[in-house]
Amino acid sequence: MKDSKALAKVKLSLQKLPISKNTYYWFILPAVIIFIALVCGAVYTGDNQYDGFANVGIDFRGGTVLTVEMDGAEMLGANRAENLALITEVVERNGAMVSSDQDSGSNTLIVRYPNSIEVDGIRSDYNSEERTEEMIAINRKIAEDVVSAFTAKYGDNVTVTANPEMINATASENLIQKALLSVGIAMLVMLIYIAFRFDFFSGLAALCAQLHDVIIMLSLVIIFRIQINSSLIAGIITIVAYSINNTIVIFDRVRENMAPYKHKDKSKLDFGDIIDTSVTESITRALFTSFTTLITIVVLAAWGVQSLTDFALPIIFGILAGLYSSIFIAPSIWGLMMNAKRNKQRKARKAAAMRGRRR
Repeated sequence: MKDSKALAKVKLSLQKLPISKNTYYWFILPAVIIFIALVCGAVYTGDNQYDGFANVGIDFRGGTVLTVEMDGAEMLGANRAENLALITEVVERNGAMVSSDQDSGSNTLIVRYPNSIEVDGIRSDYNSEERTEEMIAINRKIAEDVVSAFTAKYGDNVTVTANPEMINATASENLIQKALLSVGIAMLVMLIYIAFRFDFFSGLAALCAQLHDVIIMLSLVIIFRIQINSSLIAGIITIVAYSINNTIVIFDRVRENMAPYKHKDKSKLDFGDIIDTSVTESITRALFTSFTTLITIVVLAAWGVQSLTDFALPIIFGILAGLYSSIFIAPSIWGLMMNAKRNKQRKARKAAAMRGRRR
């Protein structure tokens, strides 16, 4: 009997999630994550073991892409770790630091390193136009040393070619501008769409939720030292487009629950109750959709290929952030704006009434 009463209480408590009653508490978790990211970034900046506040890839700060292709013996699959270690040793011997690596085909390894060279214990930036020729010479030396190292290890069993391609700072700046423009356009289109389909406050709330998703995603990328490169921008745009779905579903439910009050006096309308009811009715779908997607992305992240992991992990962060913002952040912001609008209207009516009495 006691068990049945307890179960009844649980069911009753789940009829409406207390979203509106805890509005300000939902902002604590994102604030904590951002604070931790700032602290970690400060620690990374002060520690010579790390290369700056965030792990920015050469796509955004300039660097060199070294493609090492081997023809002859099929050794890349079996000896990949040894071959990568050999290339890394040559790159570091010449003062550079490998930032990422990936496979290309069956017998090709691609490594990337920033144009930052250490000489006599001092690391200098070679991204400027004045030092371009010096960096080209260093890259040529690295390529020659890689070929010599492979020849010494494998002899005539394999033919090795090493081709360095330099990405200068100007190209990086153009890529950053295009990336920011792409994300900005995506968010603007979403704002217009939500505002047109529902109302302007819903559009603003959805935009704030998207900004939340991007900021939390980048904060976790900083904390876990995931490389920030062009694939991350693709991940951000993917999350912006994906996370808006749950937000749209919840705001669609809000619109349906507001419909009975369309032609009635809204001065006494409980927006908190509308939010709690709408989120409760939509949360099952949001959870199932997000976790179904997460299963696929987690498998991709655990595949063992660094480039795939660097792409999948930010998307995992973004999906979780998007789920959180759709359920807690966007409805809460909408409720705050609607209550603020109503309070402003009440004050305006009171002021008008006072002026009428004075006359």
